[in-house]
Amino acid sequence: MKTALLIGSGGREHAQAWKLSRSPQVKRLIIVPGNDGMSAEWERWAMPLGSRADFAAIARRAREEKVDLAVIGPDNPLADGIVDVFEEHGITTFGPSAAAAQIEASKAFAKSVMAAAGVPTAHYFEARSSLEAKKILEDLDWKSGWVLKADGLALGKGVHVCATLAEAQSALGALEAQGHCGHLVIEERLSGEEISWMAFCDGTRCALLEPARDYKRAYDGDQGPNTGGMGALSPVPGVSPEWAARVRNEVFLPTLREMARRGAPFRGVLYAGLMVDLQRGILNVLEFNARFGDPETQVLLSRMDADFYEWCEASARGDLSRLPSEVPFAREAAVVVVAAARGYPEAPQKGAPIEGPLFENANSSEPSYFLAGVARLGQDFIVSGGRVLGAMGRSPTLEGARTQAYARIEKIHAPGLHYRKDIASGRPS
Repeated sequence: MKTALLIGSGGREHAQAWKLSRSPQVKRLIIVPGNDGMSAEWERWAMPLGSRADFAAIARRAREEKVDLAVIGPDNPLADGIVDVFEEHGITTFGPSAAAAQIEASKAFAKSVMAAAGVPTAHYFEARSSLEAKKILEDLDWKSGWVLKADGLALGKGVHVCATLAEAQSALGALEAQGHCGHLVIEERLSGEEISWMAFCDGTRCALLEPARDYKRAYDGDQGPNTGGMGALSPVPGVSPEWAARVRNEVFLPTLREMARRGAPFRGVLYAGLMVDLQRGILNVLEFNARFGDPETQVLLSRMDADFYEWCEASARGDLSRLPSEVPFAREAAVVVVAAARGYPEAPQKGAPIEGPLFENANSSEPSYFLAGVARLGQDFIVSGGRVLGAMGRSPTLEGARTQAYARIEKIHAPGLHYRKDIASGRPS
């Protein structure tokens, strides 16, 4: 029997912990640092994650505790080299090296990989100062609009989609105020439907999961600022099996070849954020992430009909050859609706008391909630982060899953708690 170590503390990691705990191979599950809403059956280590020295301390303890596999959830530790440190200490680790994680940590690096690999993506320019960015914006004549991206990691909030030049100039000012103007990517705005498509990767091979769709804007009707994600659904309506072959051959395999050519083979899960026109057959890559998306993980793992530990271990060891070319999924649909703290995403307020059945079906095959920004205060729970929890729905139909998710989120109450009312309503995000 195996001991698994999971790094992270959000709703994504709660879903990953739940899925790992259901593996017939996993006897012991350790989470660093986890959150107070996670099951008491899982062991938690209160250890910091801020530096490579912290990573080394966790790795040494993991060796002492005979950890068989480490799974890395969030992006920052990956970019900072946690996989490199763990592997130096002899720990098999699911996630890319720091060199490979640049595909998320640097938007400019990702665009250069796509250009070299022939992966379809939007036209773009790089700017290394506000002055250069202003000049680029003034010189462009993109009728479709602009997308401004901070080059580095920005917790899902460093992207501004702009319909007019005035909006683009305002977004530039906002990025500058946030300290993100040292290096920007300016892209031509694309139209279509956004799809999140992920694949387990072993450096050369990939196995696709089914696609998902997330909702980034804070408010109904895709209004308001970008967030880390306010909800998700899977499967995505209208996506035929032929699209999986296209995505594999036009996106994942060329990218893996180019990453290997650069001496940074990608092992872990690679996330491709796509913009597609399903009717016209047009496909473009908006971005890559070097880890599972949040909240897409919640809907994908609730539908994944396979041993999550086995897939993570095969990817980490660089050998997916003995597993199927596509990850098995149940036919049911899944929807997650995220409840966020007052003021999220700009200035989330913490400390509000939470009421409701947070642990309903916590360890079942169909969990009701995945918890993120929650903490204990005595016997009660309070809000401790921007995204507080995700209410799950699963049903033979997407509408049934949506109805169940909203029925569950309506049971949760906290001052200022808010959520979108239009997740999986039939309108693309």
